[in-house]
Order: sequence, then structure tokens, then C-alpha cells
Amino acid sequence: MSISLIRVDDRLIHGQVLMGWTRALGVDHALVADDQAAADPMQGPLMRMAAPTGLTVTILPVDEAATALQDDRYQRDRMIVIVRGPDTLVRLHKAGLELSTVNVGNVRSGEGRSKLTKEVHASPEELQHWRYLDDAGVDLSAQWLPDQKRTHLNPLVRA
Repeated sequence: MSISLIRVDDRLIHGQVLMGWTRALGVDHALVADDQAAADPMQGPLMRMAAPTGLTVTILPVDEAATALQDDRYQRDRMIVIVRGPDTLVRLHKAGLELSTVNVGNVRSGEGRSKLTKEVHASPEELQHWRYLDDAGVDLSAQWLPDQKRTHLNPLVRA
């Protein structure tokens, strides 16, 4: 298995964004690691409909995803791993998944959330998760689509 991209996007699978990344990276499998999406019988079919034709979509609870990403069940796949927020990344990391680079897409604004970039906002708790990942040596960057500018988040989460 080859993980081509690990992406944080609170929408999980979003057609236009996912299509851009899968085409640019030659990805054939998207694995969504999210407890809520895995438990919701409606969300899975909707996400599969939003995925580009030919892309396999797997939706797993976080703990099961951690195991699946470390065994050989997807050894022939080129994957994009998608999570809703940094808390999931921390769980995956603590379960033993190596994280070297993470792409951060859309993480919405709201009350009590700090703006890191135009598309990335964080609650105080999420900032702690981002800092954990930064301390673990994970390269964090915000980039909407492959052909757009990349913003390095590590200095922003340290501030």
C-alpha cells in the first residue's frame, strides 16, 4: 500500500477537491477514517456518490482504519486517507501509523475558533492536537488543490 496523501477536511469526501487530488496523484482508493461517518448508514452512500468514477471508497471507524492502514489488506492500492479533524490524526498516530506529511483542506470557522489560514480554523482543543502533531515532526500544510499555493501550518500552530 502506498499512502499518497493524508488529508484533513471536515467535509470528508468533497467531489471537486477529491477529484483534483486523485487525478494529480494517481490515487485509486480513498479511505475515510471517521467514527461518525462509519456509523451513519446514509453518509457512506452519499460520499461514494460524490467520489470520482473508478475510485474505491472505504469508510471505517478510526481504530479499524488504524489497523487496516498498517496491515497488508490494501497493499496494492494508491491511497488518499481522509479525516475530519486533527483529533483523528492524533488517534491514528498513537495507534502506530506513521505520519510524515499532512495536507489540511477545509476546517470551518465558528465561535471560539482561531483563524490559521483562509480555510483552516481551530478550536483551542484542535490547536493542542495540531501542536502534538508538530511536536511529533509531522509536516503540516494547507493546500486546497494540488495546483494551488501551499501554506506551511507548523509555524502557525506554534504561535
